[in-house]
Amino acid sequence: MNEGPAHNPSKASEERRKGRRFAVGWPTRLTGIDEAGTPFEHEVCLTNLSSGGAYLVFGRAVPVGARLEVAIKVPFKRERWMRYSGEVIRVDQSSSDIGVALRFDGFRPSFV
Repeated sequence: MNEGPAHNPSKASEERRKGRRFAVGWPTRLTGIDEAGTPFEHEVCLTNLSSGGAYLVFGRAVPVGARLEVAIKVPFKRERWMRYSGEVIRVDQSSSDIGVALRFDGFRPSFV
């Protein structure tokens, strides 16, 4: 019997992700429009990062499908900011925090 992804749901969910995820704690600035239609810019907690997206935790609800801009300060030799734009593909809400899964529009960031 074949035990491929179709028969193993946890394996299938792993394989949907195109890039390896890295746990990071880098300073990140998130800009967008919340569920109430109010523009915002917040310093947020970047939980993990891959070439295709990011997962961020902060205290403001944003709708699935919202367009966001992310600026990530990377701790390399020259501290620079990587900028991505992307779409919210999932929102996880706990009692105090809101987690946002963001799919980047492209694999290469711009640097500023």
